[in-house]
Amino acid sequence: MNKKTKELNRINNSLDEQVNPENREAFTDMICYLRVGNISEYDQEVVRQDLTEMVISAQQRGENISSVIGEDYKAFCDNVIASLPSKTIKQKMIDFFDLVCLCLSLLGVINMVMAEETIPLIRNAIAGKQLNYNISVSLGSVISVDIIVVAAIAIVDIVMKNVFLIGKKKQNDRLKAFLVGGGLMAVFLLIAWLGRATLFTVNIFIALAVVAILYIAHKVLSLLA
Repeated sequence: MNKKTKELNRINNSLDEQVNPENREAFTDMICYLRVGNISEYDQEVVRQDLTEMVISAQQRGENISSVIGEDYKAFCDNVIASLPSKTIKQKMIDFFDLVCLCLSLLGVINMVMAEETIPLIRNAIAGKQLNYNISVSLGSVISVDIIVVAAIAIVDIVMKNVFLIGKKKQNDRLKAFLVGGGLMAVFLLIAWLGRATLFTVNIFIALAVVAILYIAHKVLSLLA
């Protein structure tokens, strides 16, 4: 998120607090839907600001969000998105690699913390014993990381695009999401058990450097978005 977009995001976060509980759910659903629209982050924040000001003005007149937006929130959002410039291929690539770098950096930290050599390393450091700075990377962890990144991107996209589902259908979709999540967890556990074979070992400081580079790449790419 570049400086201009970040400042507008800060202003919008402050404005959001003025949206009353009656309009909160519909307003939040609309913002979530806009987040996966094929428009830039800056345009998302511009639309968010306009929408927030419309809702606040309606509240001051004693009206709710449907009085200014209409009952079909999805159609309204689709019309707004269609009226704005679509993301370029370059912007889409930047967004994709930004998300991948962020996911890999976070998962890298988690895998280092959970590596079987980490606890003995800490214990030996406290005891003043000889330290082994190498940690092993298993086949299972590599496959799990790949699946998690792909699944996270897909699940977020699917959920955000279906925020306007209501009533029983929404509850059923939540149940489906829970079952899918449970199934993925079972798959990860199976992979971890079957893929315990070590692919390679790496010095923990090199691993930390790679994670840091990935996170810095994420920050740089976010400024270009």
